[in-house]
Amino acid sequence: MFEEVLQKSGFWTSTGPFSHIVLSSRLRLARNMQSVPFPGRLTADESYPIRGAIDRFAAESRYRGHMNVIDLRDVDANEKRFLRERNIITYEMEVADNTLAAVNNSDDFSILVNEEDHFRIQVIRPGLQLMDVYKTADAVDSELNRFVPYAFSEDLGFLTACTSNLGTGLRVSVLLHLPVITMKNGVQELIPEDRKNRIEIKGTIGKSSKTLGCLYQLSNRVSLGLSEVDIIESVDEVIGRILEKEDNRRDEYYAESRTELEDIVWRSYGTLRYSRRISYIEAMDHLSNVRLGIVLAIIKNTDVKTVNDIMVNIQWAHLQRHYALLFKSTGECDEYRADYMRKLLQSFEVK
Repeated sequence: MFEEVLQKSGFWTSTGPFSHIVLSSRLRLARNMQSVPFPGRLTADESYPIRGAIDRFAAESRYRGHMNVIDLRDVDANEKRFLRERNIITYEMEVADNTLAAVNNSDDFSILVNEEDHFRIQVIRPGLQLMDVYKTADAVDSELNRFVPYAFSEDLGFLTACTSNLGTGLRVSVLLHLPVITMKNGVQELIPEDRKNRIEIKGTIGKSSKTLGCLYQLSNRVSLGLSEVDIIESVDEVIGRILEKEDNRRDEYYAESRTELEDIVWRSYGTLRYSRRISYIEAMDHLSNVRLGIVLAIIKNTDVKTVNDIMVNIQWAHLQRHYALLFKSTGECDEYRADYMRKLLQSFEVK
């Protein structure tokens, strides 16, 4: 069953609405079992009701027969890293004890067990599909509630380990590729002043503003005092403005500085096509330029879906699995990363 999860392609190999800028839409619902301590204070004995509930959900719910429940205590470090790189589990689950991941066979959703909260329902879709991910998560939430009595307050809503998740327990997150806005140093101007207390945009390196490959996460800050639909509509409105701004910046840049932009794309393509050793950070920055070149038709015979796939598959654990070996050093991984990309980029055509 675990092998089935490892072999799944994942959301990044598909495209959705506005995929030229939006890589994915993710929605997470945080839920906890009433009268049981939060995971940070949970003992092994106290975790049995939680584990029992997710096992019953997998065996008896409407999703029975389509769930893989992975006990991370039985998974080695390399497999955990692979699951984290694939966004099936979080870094906190990778290093913690007593955690589980219940994964739907069709990749429709997953439930993370004993991360920060007892249960975190997670749905990810390619492109901009916020209402779609919410409808799926809401259906899973209703079904899980049949097996789990939720910790809920009439005044505060769903009770969560972190106060920022109180209320709906909802966190919506959109992964954006913003190369030209990044080049023009315009990222921090994307969120209107009247929305900064509700919405944030940050880089993809931890919780900092630093980013890999001009990729950014935009998400809601709070979930208390707002309905689920209010949160989604607020995020969707800001995303619409960002899409328009990035599209306009791309068109303006290409019209005004065509040779300069083509040179950036060509140089990145050349680096990836002929390097013999390359770090993950450097590769992501060049792949960002190549992805932009594909959207602007500078590079042909491929699509953004292919680049998305490469971005995932050049990570450490994915490369180890692809080449069926264990790296002894970062330098060795960098060599295999370069080899992997050289072979894939042979089919790209640069005009």
